[in-house]
Amino acid sequence: MAPKKKGAKEPELKKKKGSKKDPNLANKPMEMPISEEIREFYHAQIRNLEDRLARYQRKWDELAMQEKLFRQEFEQLANNKKEIVAFLKRTLNQRVDEITDLNEQLQSLQLAKEIEKDAFEAQLAQVRHEFQETKDQLTTENIILGGKLAALEEFRLQKEELTQKFMSLEEQLRTQENEHKDYVHNLEKKSVLDKDRLRKEIIQRVNMVATEFRKVATSQMWDTTKRAITENNAVTLQLAKTTRQGTQLLAENEQLRGHQDNLCKQLELLENSQKLMARKNRGHQKVILMLTEKCRELQEGTAEAERLRVLLGQLEQDLLKQQQDNQALRNERDQLNLQLERQQAEGQRLQQQLSKEQKVRASLETALAQATSFLQDIVQMQPNKEDRDFDVVFQLQRKEMLQQLLLMLGSAVVSSPQMAEALHRESQPCGLPREGSTQLLRTGSLLQQLSGIVPYRPGDLGLVPRRIHIPPNPEDLRLLSHTTRMGNLQVYSSPEVRKRFKKLSLPEVSLLSK
Repeated sequence: MAPKKKGAKEPELKKKKGSKKDPNLANKPMEMPISEEIREFYHAQIRNLEDRLARYQRKWDELAMQEKLFRQEFEQLANNKKEIVAFLKRTLNQRVDEITDLNEQLQSLQLAKEIEKDAFEAQLAQVRHEFQETKDQLTTENIILGGKLAALEEFRLQKEELTQKFMSLEEQLRTQENEHKDYVHNLEKKSVLDKDRLRKEIIQRVNMVATEFRKVATSQMWDTTKRAITENNAVTLQLAKTTRQGTQLLAENEQLRGHQDNLCKQLELLENSQKLMARKNRGHQKVILMLTEKCRELQEGTAEAERLRVLLGQLEQDLLKQQQDNQALRNERDQLNLQLERQQAEGQRLQQQLSKEQKVRASLETALAQATSFLQDIVQMQPNKEDRDFDVVFQLQRKEMLQQLLLMLGSAVVSSPQMAEALHRESQPCGLPREGSTQLLRTGSLLQQLSGIVPYRPGDLGLVPRRIHIPPNPEDLRLLSHTTRMGNLQVYSSPEVRKRFKKLSLPEVSLLSK
């Protein structure tokens, strides 16, 4: 009996020892599959998640850098916009002030132009009226002066003719006077000579007669006396004839002297009329000079009016140029306003993009934090040491939790098109090295093996083949809502696991995609 007791005690001791060593014995068979496949799977999954976390971290750093750059650019754009707005406002105020000043100057110039225009028009009308009156008066005076000048010209011609006649008459008179003087002198000389000759002849003849008379005193007395008387009569007749000729010459001389006096009187009259015409001519010259001065003043007034008209045209051209400059400034202001609106729209777009990136970053940070806590909870999960049959359920729960984690991360990645594109680019030929690819292949095979294990469902005896589980397409999941994506996940575990899943379930990730 003793040995039986001993043998009986031995199983009891073994049971006690087994019960004492139960945790180690329970861990040993569990460590075997974990250390071989599941541990590698977990390590590969952890490495994959760490790689993803590193990629997410790098992406987050890049996004943070981009956000910083965007913020700096946005601040720079905001500062530039403020400076541009201030500059544009200052420029606009300056241009508005300039436009106001120019408008005031324009109004003042227009008012001055209107006033000057009215004044010049009135002055021009008055000048035209005066010019017309002066022109008419000058025309009449010119006609009168033309007639007077014609009369003066005719008088000048007559005067020249009379002067020539008078000079010719004076010359003729002088020649006649000289001839008359010469003739009278010759006559006087001749008469004196004739008288002397006659006296001498008479004396000679008297002497001859006396001598002859003496000679022929008695015989020829009668003939000689008769001949002497005859000769004396002839000499007397000749002296009377000479006296008549002298008297006639004296009468002609008196007549020529009277004609000379008349010519002198006419010359005096002509000189007086010439002096009078000279005085009138000087008066007419003064009138002509005065009219010339008035005409010159009128020409200066016309030139001044023309200059004012040209100045008015230049002012109008300056006004048109200023209006064109104002229009160009308005167009430039409109362009600057449009550019400012475009910059404001660009700033708003960048602000919206920045807010979207911040929301994406916050959602990714939340998803990463929840995934990290979820992984920590998965790693910290321990099976029940007393129940060995719970190992399979624990593995299934862990597998479902990992699947849920993968689906949650997949939904987060799918919800962010930028992250999906980044992962797609990272999964291109420049991807992982050979060792990483082998690890991913192993992980994929383990995932396929684990996904092949389907938990037990009530009423499922295994007689009817189950439907093959086809993993959802991420592109299709993008089109589904959060409740639709997460509603297909069912966890077949204990209520504690469900509570833990509820605690660890990720909220809806609302990422704004472009």
